[in-house]
Amino acid sequence: MVETSVKNYLLPAMAGFAAQLIGIGIGRLGYPPLIPALIGNHWFTVSQADYLTAANLTGYILGSIMAARINRSVPSVFLIKSCVLTAIFTFVLCGIPFGFPIYFVLRTIAGICGGVIVVVTAPTILKFTPESVKGVIGGIIFSGVGMGVAFTGVLIPYILRNGIPLTWFFYAVFSIVLVFSFWKSWPAGSNQEYLIKKKPNGEHRQKIWSRAIILLLIAYACNAVGFVPHTVFWVDFISRGLHLGIATGTHFWILLGISAAIGPVITGYMADKIGFGKSIRISLLVKGIGVILPVLSTAAWSLALSSIFVGGLALGIASLAAGRITELVEPILQKKVWSYMTICFSITHALTAYLLSYVFSRTFSYVLIFEIGAVSLFIGSVLDFLGSLSPEIKPKLTMAHQESIKDCQVC
Repeated sequence: MVETSVKNYLLPAMAGFAAQLIGIGIGRLGYPPLIPALIGNHWFTVSQADYLTAANLTGYILGSIMAARINRSVPSVFLIKSCVLTAIFTFVLCGIPFGFPIYFVLRTIAGICGGVIVVVTAPTILKFTPESVKGVIGGIIFSGVGMGVAFTGVLIPYILRNGIPLTWFFYAVFSIVLVFSFWKSWPAGSNQEYLIKKKPNGEHRQKIWSRAIILLLIAYACNAVGFVPHTVFWVDFISRGLHLGIATGTHFWILLGISAAIGPVITGYMADKIGFGKSIRISLLVKGIGVILPVLSTAAWSLALSSIFVGGLALGIASLAAGRITELVEPILQKKVWSYMTICFSITHALTAYLLSYVFSRTFSYVLIFEIGAVSLFIGSVLDFLGSLSPEIKPKLTMAHQESIKDCQVC
């Protein structure tokens, strides 16, 4: 028997890493660090800058909705590469001050590309990844998003000194180098169309909406709620709420981003050892502790642990959820289910951000915001545990175990 090595599947993982970093890490999260400069240099007003953020999020949700359907006529790898190159093209054009209407269209297109990339990339690679290393490989793929946060948080303030156009062009050049470095690293046979063979009596619908999948979906929505306190309020809480200043708040945000780059690999390794289900429940609990920590203590160590736990597990849970789907549904349905989960996360996160912003405007209580986020994560952990008790998942796991044994016999 030859032991499966992560090294054998590292290049496909890096191809997915590059796609996620460009499509989400830069395409979505590379814009917010530029907002102060865009406003300060009179490219846009404050309200226009906010509308551009909303345009990108709207495009991301649209891309998530359309991804599986587009994939039915466009092969997976070709679709991903096309979206990556389109996103890079928008970076180049965003370096030119065309004005708000064209910028709005460009940010929407970048969001659509990001949504398609998120839905299609992980299932395309994980379908050709052995069970024994699926967690780590999925973690590497999703760590691309966190690396984008860390990348923009650390470098962009220095690059911005040379102007907004140069910053966008730097995004484009860096992305071109990255994507072509792993252009041919996708798994053999992965450039497939997403085709669902119809079966009578709605059999596929029944398999998608099992109790385990429904509870996993709700738990993933709870994860989105629990992420809002840090994505929306974290820097403001530290800089204004604790009177520590914007520089200190930015440092803890960078720590969150660096943790987001490392976290998915750690959770993936854990999943390969104890399984995706247990790993999700543990991660939701730990993330909930991270969210509630600032309520218990505002010491530097508490703020640091909060940044590390929330940042590391934000994308770590996304990676685990994508891996969990491979255990619960047939390969032919995994992209569709992951599309539903991505849409659910995005909409829940956006609505929660608006709702908690309203709550804060009425109460001015950071404590209440963190408590809501933590409770949601704890509820998500319990719901996922209840989903693990569903009887319908046992045959799926047994089948995977039998195939694993068969592979071992071949080895």
